[in-house]
Amino acid sequence: LLIHLFLCMFCSSSECKGEDKVIQEQGDVTAAEGDTVTLGCQYESSGTNNNLFWYKQDGNNSPTFILSRVSRDDGNTEDEFKERFSSTLDSSIRSAPLKIQKLQLSDSAVYYCALQPTVTGNTKTLYKNIYCISLLFFFLFPGLTAGDSITPQQTEVTETEGKSVTLTCSYQTNDNDIYLHWYTYNSDLQSPQFVLWNGAKSNYGAHYIPNKRYKTQTSDTTTSLTITALTLADTALYYCALQTQ
Repeated sequence: LLIHLFLCMFCSSSECKGEDKVIQEQGDVTAAEGDTVTLGCQYESSGTNNNLFWYKQDGNNSPTFILSRVSRDDGNTEDEFKERFSSTLDSSIRSAPLKIQKLQLSDSAVYYCALQPTVTGNTKTLYKNIYCISLLFFFLFPGLTAGDSITPQQTEVTETEGKSVTLTCSYQTNDNDIYLHWYTYNSDLQSPQFVLWNGAKSNYGAHYIPNKRYKTQTSDTTTSLTITALTLADTALYYCALQTQ
């Protein structure tokens, strides 16, 4: 199980001086469930005292405050993040990385590092929104017979918000009465959710697609899922499944 974390820095404001900025060290980070990751946050500022903030945004929700640092480990951390999230502000190297321990699938999100200079009277947090998205998918084997198989052609796909992405699986079976299914899984708190099914071979043309943002094509050897108008909420694991009668 892979987990993608996306790092977004920001410094864009009418009150932001040219020398005030946060520097993005990584665009995205992939790690396995249970691992520990560190998201870097370097900054430059004309101020002598600076506040650094970390936020998390998942789905279409507003960014959620994680923690703030004013000096070393001094600052506030929201209760829900205290056990696994930490940060130390080192003003000597102007860095405030975010450390996340015991990664969970629910940690897949966009993470924002924000700078707030305090010495010049400018107390406005500096923002620049950068959205990125990754879609991962693996495969299921729901009761297949000997010789039947289904495998992904990609293990992960990254694309930006608003665009389209296509995920493809190759399958093999001697059966002619088959259906190809797609599921999505984006939370440890719920089971995989049905996306669509599409018939193949003797069932070609039969399909059920509840959400019109999804499109599918199926041949005698492949099935694809196209997701249009991507949003951050589409970040998830995607499963392709082969059903034989």
